[in-house]
Amino acid sequence: LVSMGDNTKNKVSAEKGISSLKYAMFSDHPLVKKAAAECLCNMVGNGKFMKMLQDADELRLWMALASDYEEHYECARAAAGCLAMATGDRLIAKTLIQLSNFKERMDACLGSGSIEIVHRMLVVVLNLVELGGEMKAAAIENGLLAFCDAYIESYHNGNKVKELGLQEDQLQAFNTTVETAKQVMRAAES
Repeated sequence: LVSMGDNTKNKVSAEKGISSLKYAMFSDHPLVKKAAAECLCNMVGNGKFMKMLQDADELRLWMALASDYEEHYECARAAAGCLAMATGDRLIAKTLIQLSNFKERMDACLGSGSIEIVHRMLVVVLNLVELGGEMKAAAIENGLLAFCDAYIESYHNGNKVKELGLQEDQLQAFNTTVETAKQVMRAAES
């Protein structure tokens, strides 16, 4: 329902739904956990939620959730999606790069082997580069552009794709990750 528009997001926010959803993300039931994470991901754009994401502890939590792909894949995918959408905001991006474990968490997500999580985190990198200044510098200093360059070099012509053992239905998503890495490099050059 939250994805239906701003009115619904504002209603959830006004009724203290953000804190309820955040609490539900720690449910023992995997489907409740997944639904809460996905719902909060859809709250990106809501003023209160975006303000909440400007807090370092909050972003640390979302980065931890995105990194927890082995135990809670669906939540990790939603958390990575939230970060991909929210880091277009300069204040959120600035807080993200200042996290003490920023590099460690980014490396974990980019090395996850999940096409969906890698793609979302490449969008985070793209946002940082496009924002420029200290965000772009952080992407460079933390090896994120080097990762994109190596990713493109390894997979641009499809030679090594067969080694990955991808199913036919995964190839389009994989090619999208390669194209996103290329977008990062083009943005870095401009």
